[in-house]
Amino acid sequence: MHAMILAAGKGSRLGERTREMPKPMIEVNGKPILEKNIVMCKNIGITKIFINLFHLPQKIMDYFGDGSQYGVEIKYNLEDVLLGTAGAVLGFKEDLIKKPFFVIYGDNYTDFDLNILRQFNEKHYADMSILFHRRDDISRSGIANFSKNNRLLDFVEKPTNLKKIPGWVNAGIYYIFNTEIINKIRLFDDFAHDFIPTLIEQKYRIYGLKKDVDLLAVDTPELLNQVIKK
Repeated sequence: MHAMILAAGKGSRLGERTREMPKPMIEVNGKPILEKNIVMCKNIGITKIFINLFHLPQKIMDYFGDGSQYGVEIKYNLEDVLLGTAGAVLGFKEDLIKKPFFVIYGDNYTDFDLNILRQFNEKHYADMSILFHRRDDISRSGIANFSKNNRLLDFVEKPTNLKKIPGWVNAGIYYIFNTEIINKIRLFDDFAHDFIPTLIEQKYRIYGLKKDVDLLAVDTPELLNQVIKK
């Protein structure tokens, strides 16, 4: 198995914190969030990891190098312009199209066992599976409607008409089994805004695993403070 970790974003909502530090390099318990994600991949036997870079890329490459100190091989792609989260996959297309792979948002902080999502995907013979986790406030997150067996019927990123209510939201961890679907990606496509809704519309088998996992996406100062307090 392979994995791609998205690490190119500027993290502008974190203000001064990311002016001179890539968001995935923010430290929690003395180690960068990105390191936690690399170890999470290693723990299930992933040995090749692809990381896209844009904002302050050298700080990430200097810290992790070729990945050998973690028992993995890391390959980087430096984006000249910031691509979409899905478009970033195209920088590694020749490698990723060969076998199923995970996509992980680099600002995720979690101990989730990735094998659970892979096994869920196998059970449903899915082209792609998405991890969903519970939040007390779903108004600023990607949400979905599910069939009785958890196939996605539609997907909306950050709906504008929702109140602050609890529910299941996109956790930013994907497992792509049918790698041929990446041929449908365009450079500036975003997974949540563009790619996932397109796949659903075209009747691909996209499933959502609803799991009450301890996961925080470090998008805002408030969420970062929650992570730091752990």
